[in-house]
Amino acid sequence: MTTPSDPLPSSIQPAKGWHRPALAIGAALAAAIGVLVLALGAFPVGLLRGMVENRVSAALHTKVAVGSVTRDGVFSYTPVVALRDVRIAQPAWAGQGDFVRVSALRVRVPVLALLTGRFRPDRIAIDGARIALVRDASGRANWEPDGSKPKQGGTSRPSLSDLSVTNTQIVLRDAKRQLVVAGPLSVDATHGLRLAAKGSFRETPATLALSGGRIAGINPTAPYPFAVKLSSSALDFVAQGTMRGVLDTRHFSATLRAQAPTLKNLDYLIEAGLFGTQPIDLAGTIRHDARDWYIDRLAGTIGRSRLTARATVHKYGIRTAIDARIHASQFDFDDLADSKGRAEAAARLARIGPRVIPPTRIDLSKLWKTDGTIRFAADHVLSKGGTVFESLSGTLNLDNRMLTVSDVVATLANGRMTGTIRVDHRSGLPKLAIDMRLAGLRLERLVGKPDMIGGQVRGHIVLSGQGETVREALAHGSGKAAIVATQGHVQRMIADVLGQSLSGAVAHAISGPSETVPLQCLIADFRGSNGVLVPRPLEIDTGSSVGRGTGRIVLDGERIALTLAGTTKSRALLRIADPIQVGGTLSAPSISVAGVRASDKPSAGGVFKVLGRSLGQALGITKIDPSAGGSTPQRFDCQAAVTAALR
Repeated sequence: MTTPSDPLPSSIQPAKGWHRPALAIGAALAAAIGVLVLALGAFPVGLLRGMVENRVSAALHTKVAVGSVTRDGVFSYTPVVALRDVRIAQPAWAGQGDFVRVSALRVRVPVLALLTGRFRPDRIAIDGARIALVRDASGRANWEPDGSKPKQGGTSRPSLSDLSVTNTQIVLRDAKRQLVVAGPLSVDATHGLRLAAKGSFRETPATLALSGGRIAGINPTAPYPFAVKLSSSALDFVAQGTMRGVLDTRHFSATLRAQAPTLKNLDYLIEAGLFGTQPIDLAGTIRHDARDWYIDRLAGTIGRSRLTARATVHKYGIRTAIDARIHASQFDFDDLADSKGRAEAAARLARIGPRVIPPTRIDLSKLWKTDGTIRFAADHVLSKGGTVFESLSGTLNLDNRMLTVSDVVATLANGRMTGTIRVDHRSGLPKLAIDMRLAGLRLERLVGKPDMIGGQVRGHIVLSGQGETVREALAHGSGKAAIVATQGHVQRMIADVLGQSLSGAVAHAISGPSETVPLQCLIADFRGSNGVLVPRPLEIDTGSSVGRGTGRIVLDGERIALTLAGTTKSRALLRIADPIQVGGTLSAPSISVAGVRASDKPSAGGVFKVLGRSLGQALGITKIDPSAGGSTPQRFDCQAAVTAALR
């Protein structure tokens, strides 16, 4: 047995002398590392001058010149690097002159970060700079390297703890925003960040003011306060909030207020694809997180409309996804057009007259990168010209240029419209498809003369067509448009005219002008092809007469050309010779009998004209085209006709 002091057997004794070379190698490596570490600490940053020029020049595709690059002190792993006489020329497309000109720039940055290409300084001092920011109408900007891609993540943290800017001028020429301003920029430990610029916005005098907290010995990841104010007659915009860290414009929250003659002016600033409207006064709170936006609250007015909203806007690659809810306590469709739009509408009205079918654009080509869902509700619908709508709600879904407006509920004075509207613009012209139903409507409210006619109204409209606007699409549309009225009443004299009973009409006009008879049914079932609606059928059944219509409605121009011929259910002593003619347009229909318009004031000439033609027909003197009114059945199956029309 051996003890710890006993020597090891010779067979397992370690080789002698191996530790001396190992120690020598270790010492050499340590010395090399030490020299390298010392070399890094004393790295001659002047050698970086060429690298800085080349890298910035390659990124911006323009000429870059640096007068000198020096460092403060002989040894430091976080040296202060001084660049003097820095000049970056404007890209060729931006015009002549310099993009950036700096007399002196001092930056503190770790040497290792410089060598690995990661430039994240914690201290910057700028003196005597002029920076000319340029963006053209297409959105190309001189401060964004060509081909640069939006950052997907938001993990990088602010590193700047100290920033000083003196004797510096900022010039901004943004053609896309129509914003041109210039003014001094300063950052110091007393007043923080300040920019006071003057110029123009949308060709009106404007001032732009930016302010922020001081950046002097602070924690770069601590919340950083800021404020923005743009003042002009085209837009007053104020935002005040907090960034997640120093100058971290990718992560912030803010409250804002915007007042402008039109929503489009605000869109020039925020570039969200908004449109022209009546004057706006909006306020809200927003958040920006990397590429995503959150509108936590938005409230205010657009013209007479009063609304609240909230929304999220997410970016996925090149696509944008929107999820929003909009609620209006009162809403006026006319508020969705600015003064220019209203002037164009007035000129169009003067040129072609009033129209029922709106000229609303349905071109979705500019929304090819946008998807999303918007749920909207308007408690009270307004219109200066009057409207049958009282409230409106629905859900708008956009998916790759396929727009679906579903769950539409339009409440009328005593009924409602429900259904779905689709616009497919994935190829060719926009394709419009409408499927709407009417229910609960009263005919007397629709006509506006309850003493004359009344009844329960239902309807079903299924139309589709192609075009840049709703009006253009329906002008070439096909489908059906059916309206039926049942369980009503009609003035006896009107029923006599429908039945072409002149003797009955005269007798009841004298003895009982307010007498009514039942309205069994009114069936207006139009089938359309290439913008022309033809009745299949157009029938009216009253307690004393029955009538049938022929003709057409041409949606291109909304022209009506219908003929109603009827017969009484009892013998007429003297029949009206001519059928009823319905003409004019959908917005201004006209009704005439024997050339006498129903809207005309009764006159002896008109009465004698109708009487003369009727007597002439009865005596065989006046020849009447027997096909003018088509066939007039004595009665028909109302229930079957209603079911077929609403199918």
